[in-house]
Amino acid sequence: MEAPTKPMLKEAGKAGFCKPPGLEDRYPRLQILTIEELLAGKRVEYPRLLDVTHKKAPRVRPVAEKKTPLPFDSVEDDEGPF
Repeated sequence: MEAPTKPMLKEAGKAGFCKPPGLEDRYPRLQILTIEELLAGKRVEYPRLLDVTHKKAPRVRPVAEKKTPLPFDSVEDDEGPF
């Protein structure tokens, strides 16, 4: 909610830049944005053509539940355990 402090900006600067392969631009590794900047429309700097900020998770089919036999399932007499 407040402006970043000098130590915060210094720490962000120490993180350096990244240069994606095949592109000329460099992007800051650590970026500090305030709520005010976000509400004004400022965005994180990253290569828009190479949207690698997330990967889509692979689809997984649910596995059929295996029924584990209980020790008392094998009792065949009708009288029960007592």
